[in-house]
Amino acid sequence: MKRSSLIAVCLICISLPAVAEDSGFYIGAGSGSGKLSACTNTTSSCNSFSSNSEDKGHLRLIGGYDFSKYFGIEAGLSDLGTYQVQNDSGFNVAKVKVSALTIAAKGAYAFPHGFSIFGKLGLARVNTKYTPNILWTLTVDPNQHSTGLVIGAGGQYNINDTFGFRLFTEIVSYKDNGYTGAVAGTALMAVFKF
Repeated sequence: MKRSSLIAVCLICISLPAVAEDSGFYIGAGSGSGKLSACTNTTSSCNSFSSNSEDKGHLRLIGGYDFSKYFGIEAGLSDLGTYQVQNDSGFNVAKVKVSALTIAAKGAYAFPHGFSIFGKLGLARVNTKYTPNILWTLTVDPNQHSTGLVIGAGGQYNINDTFGFRLFTEIVSYKDNGYTGAVAGTALMAVFKF
């Protein structure tokens, strides 16, 4: 077992210089939109939220490492928006702010002239913060953390070796103490490679 591990490490070390130009660290920043779909955990009611975010231009930050031009790993910090929580009668009774920290494996394909497409799949740590309106009592914990999934796809255009733009769609799912939901959004960001 030690011998095969040593051989694997040696092969990785030998192959690194060959893909050095396609590998490396990168960071990105931009803004996006958000649309929420959620249902209560105790009933089949799925009309408990406004679907579109009340605030625009949600901040998105990413950082990652490309092992090659085909595979990498990426972490993200995303503000996913603020939504109205409604009771069974349709009255707005609270607001929920959703944010997520994600880590995902990324697969990509590079075309000539700086354009590439990618997809990613991974885990999300989602924070849902509920703020009740006046004279309303929440039946869920106001500040919750849950684990969910992140899936995304998009395209990137690199102007040169260090700077590019990315347009992508991402879905983050979660299940907190009161609701099961997913936030989908599209984001545009600038990406800097080291």
